[in-house]
Amino acid sequence: MKKKFFRTGVFVFVIFVIFSGAAFPAYHHEGERDSANFSQIYPEKAGTKLDQCALCHSGGKYEKSEGKFTSLGSCQWCHYTYGYDAKGNILDTVNAYGKAYHDNGRNADAVKKIEDADSDGDGFTNKAEIAAGRFPGDAGDDPNKKTAPFRVYTKAQLEAMPQHTQFLLMNTSKSGDFYAEYSGVPMEDLLKDAGILKTATGVKVFAPDGWSQYHPLETDADPAMYHINGTYPQADYQYDSQAETWCDYSAASCKNRNTGETIAVQSGLKSLLAIKREGGYLTPGILTSDNKLDGEGPYRVIVPQKSPSPPDQASNSENQNVKWPYNEAWDHNAGACTRTATIIKVEPLPEGTTDIDILEAGWNYVDQEKIIVYGAIDDTRRDGGYLADSDLWIRAVIHTEEKGYIDAVWKKGGSDTTEAGDRVIWGHFYASPDAVNWGSSQNPDLFVKIWFDRSGRTDVNFFHVSVPNIDVYSVYPYGTETAAQKGTATLENRYVRHEYQKK
Repeated sequence: MKKKFFRTGVFVFVIFVIFSGAAFPAYHHEGERDSANFSQIYPEKAGTKLDQCALCHSGGKYEKSEGKFTSLGSCQWCHYTYGYDAKGNILDTVNAYGKAYHDNGRNADAVKKIEDADSDGDGFTNKAEIAAGRFPGDAGDDPNKKTAPFRVYTKAQLEAMPQHTQFLLMNTSKSGDFYAEYSGVPMEDLLKDAGILKTATGVKVFAPDGWSQYHPLETDADPAMYHINGTYPQADYQYDSQAETWCDYSAASCKNRNTGETIAVQSGLKSLLAIKREGGYLTPGILTSDNKLDGEGPYRVIVPQKSPSPPDQASNSENQNVKWPYNEAWDHNAGACTRTATIIKVEPLPEGTTDIDILEAGWNYVDQEKIIVYGAIDDTRRDGGYLADSDLWIRAVIHTEEKGYIDAVWKKGGSDTTEAGDRVIWGHFYASPDAVNWGSSQNPDLFVKIWFDRSGRTDVNFFHVSVPNIDVYSVYPYGTETAAQKGTATLENRYVRHEYQKK
């Protein structure tokens, strides 16, 4: 089928909004001359989010196969349509503002001439949008809208959350099946930690190469819709010597497994934000010279098969006379497992908000090993902190002389269950060495003991062992309307206790 092309607006928010203390690193092509014309009229916008290709160029999407589309950011869309060989029509890549700039002379005077126009038709002049740091060629980005709530997670924060490990089949349509063991944070837990709203219905996961994948929160009858909450069906390990030509059984986690044997996964198979594969960190993704993503890290969203099946032959193989020939009806879950995930959008966006940069800024997060969750989340109560357990959120903020208030880092020490059935979790908070020179994971500032009594009572105990005052917070059960409890541990009052009673 011939590929169909569609232009769409691009939003470029994230780096400028989140790291507003530093200038946005402008991206200019070698030999590119238009940015100088814009900066001549708006010198104060140099180094901001407007000082890059997306000011005049739009993103787009193409139909990869019947009814399936791949979205590209402005840079990749330009490369895709205009081409690395520049044989395409550059005007096919520009947005309304870029077209107006081109039609009025493509020089500094043109930038000035179109100041009072409303190129994107959103009711604001180009000059007003530029002054507000909004794109004048994107109707979805205007001065009245604010950036949707967001949370930025580092690898250290993700690893401090309860981890889940699962062994499963990654069944592809044509790029090669494999069995592997992935470890990371269940997506359901991550969204709870981000403060997901009751109005949320699903998430869209983005990779920096333009790929996106939608997941409903709850189970969906559509076999192509892989859900976030709950578990997936148990699967059996399927091995056949013929399948070794298209399925990789070499992972250490495959050792000593027998075909037909049920794969046991503690707590069940889940939608997972994977950090590790076979015990090692995921290889960071890169964009190859032919504009394709290679690698799967630092994070990959893993969804198990909804309808477990054996690994079938590749769809493009000429040899289908095998035990498990390609079967289009079988569950090819690997195609829905977004590699190098950098952004998770929780839908629908709250009223009056707009997207962050879902297509342009992702490569920065790959380098920094960060991921952003934004959209239908409540970031007012849960700005920072950690899930000590799947339903218990805790946070500590240290009052420092050097840096003011800083979020402490949680380090889980361990957990256990008494013979009577009570559960206990222990660990400590410490100041990050990146924040203060005395900070260290080996230098606890606040010890924590969490007691889940078999009667239904939960005690969160904070023990101050440092000099500065430390604000402590907790919420249980997390993801509900339960208000956060807060206290302050000091030299004079070293012990703070939060109690919750199961209703």
